[in-house]
Amino acid sequence: MNHLLRNLLHIVVPVVLCTLLSLILNRNGLLVSSNWLYGVLFLVLLTFTLNLVYTAKAGTKDYTQLLLGAIVIKLLVVLSAIVTYSFFLAKPLFFNFAIQFTAHFILFTIFEIRYLLFLIKIHPFKHT
Repeated sequence: MNHLLRNLLHIVVPVVLCTLLSLILNRNGLLVSSNWLYGVLFLVLLTFTLNLVYTAKAGTKDYTQLLLGAIVIKLLVVLSAIVTYSFFLAKPLFFNFAIQFTAHFILFTIFEIRYLLFLIKIHPFKHT
């Protein structure tokens, strides 16, 4: 239960920060994007799923390979989402969305790393 609460905490905090960032950017007219919420929801689902996988596999021998593979897949999925947005949704506002989405991705990644450090601390690797 403690892992689930930590997982949710490391998702709720970046959601709040991303929402504040997007509201400030949209309100001041710096980078106006009406679809910023879709990017945040996409990152919530992706991060929650990966955190569940990280929690389930914590402390195993192949954990470092899992982390490396998950990071590469996550980056590929995020870049695919940006390209998909540029092709199918709003071309004129693509730059504004891409900048906000990238900022959101960085915030989520920072808190994902914090969650991984927590998992590594409580599930040390067994050296054989």
